[in-house]
Amino acid sequence: MANILLAEDEIHIQRLAKVVLERGGHKVQAVSSGEVLLKFLDTATSLPDLLMLDIMMPGIDGLQVLRTLKAQAKFATIPVIMLTALAQEAIVLKGIQLGAKDYIRKPFHPVDLLDRINRQLPQPLPQAEGN
Repeated sequence: MANILLAEDEIHIQRLAKVVLERGGHKVQAVSSGEVLLKFLDTATSLPDLLMLDIMMPGIDGLQVLRTLKAQAKFATIPVIMLTALAQEAIVLKGIQLGAKDYIRKPFHPVDLLDRINRQLPQPLPQAEGN
């Protein structure tokens, strides 16, 4: 089980992603803006295992949040997946260049969402036989 922090301003997308990921065994905290996500992280007692950021949000957009997080050592190693309804490859490429591990286009298929999230999570080390 991973702790996932999701920033998505469209409530129906936020709810769908949360349900899919929770049914997949993860714990999900959802916020509706980049500002709230940054405040949440600044006061969190433990960091999430993965972040999902919508690109288009009011105020601070997902790319700005990503840039801010990757500039801080405390947050730089948290895997980030971008969510986008945008078709422009240049925007997707910008997210990857800023440090995102992957991107998921909206609308997404629930199986694809869970699979792509699981691929970015740290995998437990296999235990040696006899342990």
